[in-house]
Amino acid sequence: MRVLCVGEDSGRDDGRPYEGLSKAAVGGSVSITTSGSAGVVETLRRSHYDIVVIQQTTPDMKLLRHIRNSRVPTPVMVITRTSTPSEVAELLSTGADDCVSASVDPAELLARLRAIVRRVSGHDSLTLHIGRLTVGVDRREVHVDSKPVPLTRREYDLVELLALRKTQVLSKETVLDSLYAGESEPYGKVIDVMICKIRKKMRNFGIDEPFTTLWGIGYRLNEVAFTPLGAKASVTESRTDRQAKESCIPVMSGINILNSSTTLDLA
Repeated sequence: MRVLCVGEDSGRDDGRPYEGLSKAAVGGSVSITTSGSAGVVETLRRSHYDIVVIQQTTPDMKLLRHIRNSRVPTPVMVITRTSTPSEVAELLSTGADDCVSASVDPAELLARLRAIVRRVSGHDSLTLHIGRLTVGVDRREVHVDSKPVPLTRREYDLVELLALRKTQVLSKETVLDSLYAGESEPYGKVIDVMICKIRKKMRNFGIDEPFTTLWGIGYRLNEVAFTPLGAKASVTESRTDRQAKESCIPVMSGINILNSSTTLDLA
């Protein structure tokens, strides 16, 4: 998960993430990039982030309005040291996806961050269902047709990432940042190798091409590959029937030859 952390412009805390956010990052494969409020919209447009975390002593409504008025779709969480119920209500009505106290437990904060990213991606539960594919986010398990797929920790992280962002193409840089979360990142080819290994494991479950590769751009989950077998069969049958009907009239030299008994009423 890539987080853009927007700190105090006054220099308080040197813009570093609050302790709870730092601990959440250590325990949950979270990559944090710090930023001031100036230029935050341009940063969000230029780079991919899963969520923005605004950490301030008191809420800055102007900054939140600026992000929302700029049509940036990235979800926003606000962490404050002091806030009244009316201020929290205003933040939520202005466009914040959540607002928590700086004293929030790191485990709860991490769960909230994941829940927001999951909902924005179109998933409303801890279990992601994509045709024959099931990703249990809480259990960190992947199943195809209810059968467990044996994945390593990194391989699971990659499948979960692509499942959460199933409609998006993710670059290698984005995948590396999300999987290694600020750790010493390996060379880019490691993602290609990981994709290859997952493909081989998925083929044992009848999934021929779980990922779509856009050369020079990145990877995307191939939802069609996980279409239930019954649905695939019905689609194939309908296509066959349609082709048979369309080809019932013979074609020669581009001219349709009708049966001689056919009469045309031109009146």
